[in-house]
Amino acid sequence: MSTSIVQIPFHSTSINAVMHEGKPFISLRHMCESLGIDIESQRKKLNDKAWATAVLITATGSDGKTYPMTMIDRRTMTMWLATIDVNRIKEESRELLINFQNEAADVLDQHFSGAVAQAFDPATLTRLDILRMAMESETRVHQLETKIEADAGKVAYVDEHVDPKDVTLFRTVCRNLQINESDLRKALIYRRWIYVSNTYIMGDYTVKEYAAHHNFQAYFKVCKYHNKKTGSVTNRETLKVTPEGVAAITRFVEKLTKEYGSVRDALPHLEIKYNHRKGIAA
Repeated sequence: MSTSIVQIPFHSTSINAVMHEGKPFISLRHMCESLGIDIESQRKKLNDKAWATAVLITATGSDGKTYPMTMIDRRTMTMWLATIDVNRIKEESRELLINFQNEAADVLDQHFSGAVAQAFDPATLTRLDILRMAMESETRVHQLETKIEADAGKVAYVDEHVDPKDVTLFRTVCRNLQINESDLRKALIYRRWIYVSNTYIMGDYTVKEYAAHHNFQAYFKVCKYHNKKTGSVTNRETLKVTPEGVAAITRFVEKLTKEYGSVRDALPHLEIKYNHRKGIAA
């Protein structure tokens, strides 16, 4: 499950933003590219700041493809902009940074001045206030348009095996996060989120079915396997991911990537800890 990017014009550039858990988040990479600064150094700097909130969000770009992106909330953007030295960036980007910082300074000044009575006066709105409202409005419109378009093209499939909740195939989650399906499944097993619940032979293949451990059942939903080619529902079961699970897995992948570089690089470390808990000698 991904979120569509909304582009908000701002001075000589635009801000790539999404709505996530009811709050607007801004693309850190796009901001860095606009200012001509290195994203990796800025990402590391934000990781060390107690006031910073950075999350990995799977978003759909203008090309229709989905990408995992590091996004920061408005509060983080305001503080982060104030930490960038104008003299350390390229000359052609300085005017934009100065504009950003002036708007950020206005937001901080408005907050600490205690001008609560003026909060609803349009004359006192800063550009970042207008940005926030435009971002929220554009995102809501886009979400409604997307839902209407999707609903119009649906063919109803109703039987006792259809899960009424908004669940996602495990392979779809992996594809959106650009992670090998086998790697993520192993990582979740080693962390004891899921386990192999059943194994059987189907022709020349060994088929495994999975279930969630008790503490993680809110993240997954066991559903009957629906054969799209024949239109039939078999006795096989498949493990789908709930919206809460998608968010949790995204955070889990981000954590592993920060610690080990990638999910695949994390697997040997996770396996050692997993075997240690099970009492298996390395």
